[in-house]
Amino acid sequence: MKDNRQRRLIPKEKIIVVKRNTKKIDFTRKYKFIYFDWWFELLISPFFLICYALTALCAVYFSLRVTGREHLRILREKGCIVISNHCHFLDTVFANYTIFPQRLYTSVVQRNFEVPIIRRILRYLRAFPIPNSALGFKMIANPVGEALRRGHHVLILPEGDLCYLSQEIFQFKQGAFYMAYYHQAPILPIVYVLTKRIKNGVEKNPHRPRIHQVIGAPMYPPPPNPDRSFPKKELNEMMDKAAQWMEDTILFCHAKEAIR
Repeated sequence: MKDNRQRRLIPKEKIIVVKRNTKKIDFTRKYKFIYFDWWFELLISPFFLICYALTALCAVYFSLRVTGREHLRILREKGCIVISNHCHFLDTVFANYTIFPQRLYTSVVQRNFEVPIIRRILRYLRAFPIPNSALGFKMIANPVGEALRRGHHVLILPEGDLCYLSQEIFQFKQGAFYMAYYHQAPILPIVYVLTKRIKNGVEKNPHRPRIHQVIGAPMYPPPPNPDRSFPKKELNEMMDKAAQWMEDTILFCHAKEAIR
């Protein structure tokens, strides 16, 4: 199994730069990361349902195929941390689409949440920002824990940034796995496999790949240590196993596609 440190960091030139993040968030003041209020759910319901219908059209456009749905049973039993690779603008949207009607909260990098209009759309889609600071983990720990206790689910992208149309699994950040251990929540891994559309030996629109969403078996964190310390070795092994599963699944699906 490949060690996480052997995987590349996402090249800086591949990271999409956000230039209009002018609505800075002051985390030194009290900040509401996740709304659980009934009135908020009532407010966003029409918008969310419209987005769901649009996502259904996008699923047809990108020929979305989902396998491993049997693993979604864990979502009916308890709150889970959902992870996936981040290779397309719609991968987080498709995660919501597949998990619906289960409620999924999506973590978003702080700079994306600081774009004036986008931040409102993200909020209505049940997204929340991850503070870009050393205290970021501690700041979101309680809201994430509350979502999990209520039986909802939280999507965390361990690669951190979007690398558009990439099928390489980049170095994982530890946050999702530490959060799973801290709250004793299962991790449900998802990987997106992108395949080209070829006609007469020529690739058609490269920005319209076929998207195959593969849902893996849930992974369970080690039990709590008596001294409340984080079992770093076990969590690193869990992280490596998840990343390796994503890599192996992508390779298997691409090889299977090649022989068709």
